[in-house]
Amino acid sequence: MMSGLASPRPVPVLAPPRRYDVVARGGGWSIVLGGACTRPFRSRRAAERIARTLQRQADALHGVKRPRKVH
Repeated sequence: MMSGLASPRPVPVLAPPRRYDVVARGGGWSIVLGGACTRPFRSRRAAERIARTLQRQADALHGVKRPRKVH
């Protein structure tokens, strides 16, 4: 016979989803996440592309599947 306390498995606490945003800052465009900013990019388009890539990678780590836009 095993000794110990039998209890149900603990329920994992899920972290709130993170979202990468692009904001105007310091003469360019920065990627922001939770108050942390990247250096400013000259092009808003480049900052948005990198933010989408980072968001896709973060979602993949958390098992979130989002549909990709087809242009």
